[in-house]
Amino acid sequence: MSDESILFTYVAPFVGVLVVAVGIGAAVPGGYAIIQEDITTCDSPTIAVEGPEETQQRFGDSEPQGLSWLHYENLSEAERAAVDGALADPIGEARVEGAFPNGDSIRNGSIVVYEGERHYTTVVAENPCFIAPELQFPLGVFAIIFGVIGILSPPIYRKLVELEDRANIDERR
Repeated sequence: MSDESILFTYVAPFVGVLVVAVGIGAAVPGGYAIIQEDITTCDSPTIAVEGPEETQQRFGDSEPQGLSWLHYENLSEAERAAVDGALADPIGEARVEGAFPNGDSIRNGSIVVYEGERHYTTVVAENPCFIAPELQFPLGVFAIIFGVIGILSPPIYRKLVELEDRANIDERR
C-alpha cells in the first residue's frame, strides 16, 4: 500500500471527522448567538419579590441594615410591571423587560414599599445574552463542509484511481 493510498484512505477521513466536530462546536453557539434575541428575552434580569409575610419573617420588626428602600411609585414602568408580575406569580419571580434604573439597588437586595407593605426584592438571574464573534457561525459551517470533503476523500480517491487505471488500459490497446 503506497503512502498516498494510506493518506487518502485513513488520514484524510480522520482529519475530516475532527474538522467536522470542531465545525459543529463553532457553528452551534455561533448560530444561537444570531437567533437568541428572537427566541428568548436575554438581557432581561429576573427579580424575586417576597410577600409581606416572608419579608416580616426575614427581618422581623427591625430595620434591615444596608438595604435601600424604594417606593413602588418611584420605580420605572418595567420595574413596576415586574414587581406586579412577581407578586402575582406563585414562585414570586418576574423578568424586568425594559428600563431598569434601580437595578444596582435591587441587585444588592432592597425593600420595595407597595401599598404600605414591605417586600424584599432582589435580582435572582441576570439572563445575559450569549456573545459570539460574527464569523463564528460561517466559519463553523465552512469547517463542516471542509470536513465532509475530507471524509468523502477515500471514495473520490478510489474513483480517480479507477479512472486513471482505465485510461492506462485504453492507452495500451
